[in-house]
Amino acid sequence: MYRIITALKESRLFPSIDVIDLIDEESVKLIRIKAKVLDGTFLYITELHTKDYQKYSYHWQKESGELVARWDNKPHWRNLKTFPHHKHQDGKVFPFHRVNIDDVIEIIKKRIK
Repeated sequence: MYRIITALKESRLFPSIDVIDLIDEESVKLIRIKAKVLDGTFLYITELHTKDYQKYSYHWQKESGELVARWDNKPHWRNLKTFPHHKHQDGKVFPFHRVNIDDVIEIIKKRIK
């Protein structure tokens, strides 16, 4: 959980990082973050971990609310070979591997420079 905050800070791509929710208990770990990217876009992060369940979403959008990309594991695209992991972009859904904060930072870094 704290690794996400550290990675955002160390990347120097996010001038503003707001931790919206943080629960760090033995039975549940939850973090929700809104981070402003240098180019004015926003990255919304949700990671939830329990003993039997893991949910994540990395939602990157323009200031206008238009989606740039979202990586998540909501189990509603069963036909994808990477189910439940997938990526939303340009109004479509694509198979994609399980991402972590380092993956998303690298993708954003390449897209904005």
